[in-house]
Amino acid sequence: MTKPSSEQHMDCACSLLREGKLKDAIKEYLEAIRLDPSNAIAYKSLGSIYYRQTRLDASITAYKKALENNPKYADAHYELAISLYRRGNIEEAILHFKEALKINPNFHIARYWLGLSYYYMGRLKEAIVEFKETIKNEPNIGIAYYHLGIALGRESKTKEAIEQFELFLVKCPGSAAAHYHLGAHYYAVGDIEKAIGHFKKAVEIDPSDEKSKSNLETIEELKSKFF
Repeated sequence: MTKPSSEQHMDCACSLLREGKLKDAIKEYLEAIRLDPSNAIAYKSLGSIYYRQTRLDASITAYKKALENNPKYADAHYELAISLYRRGNIEEAILHFKEALKINPNFHIARYWLGLSYYYMGRLKEAIVEFKETIKNEPNIGIAYYHLGIALGRESKTKEAIEQFELFLVKCPGSAAAHYHLGAHYYAVGDIEKAIGHFKKAVEIDPSDEKSKSNLETIEELKSKFF
């Protein structure tokens, strides 16, 4: 009887994945790799499973093996970068997000994550550029508006930040965090009524939002004294 080929093990692994049988899928991918050690797709798929299992070191190793066999594998660069980011290796993650974009300039979600990486490195100007480019090319990545608003706010570009949070709420109207930031920014530009409205909305959505509650109480007390 003919033994299964690497491709057949790959097909079996895919079927097992659809059934949620991750451990069995891992065995099939490993067998596919044993039969074809250059199988970059199998390594990348292993990395994806390990990531789902929160085995970040194992996922990073698997993704790097995929890239040893296919350095132009944009998805492997992207998923490796995500694992590196989650692992706290943000500088290395940036390199792989950039490589994914070099291979595929239309990899818009990779650009968003590149912006997020710059943001957490404190490189706000670069983050703003990447978030704006993401929105320009793929306006449906709603979370990019939110993080662009955060970055603009930290750069003291308050009016621009307000615009982005408002756009984000069009796409994600149930975000208490966005209402909180809008409340803070409207307060900063002197629009007390809008600030109160957004802090109230934040508390309505998330009754445990103590920052919005505190700001709301402070503003309403000031309003009663001076307005």
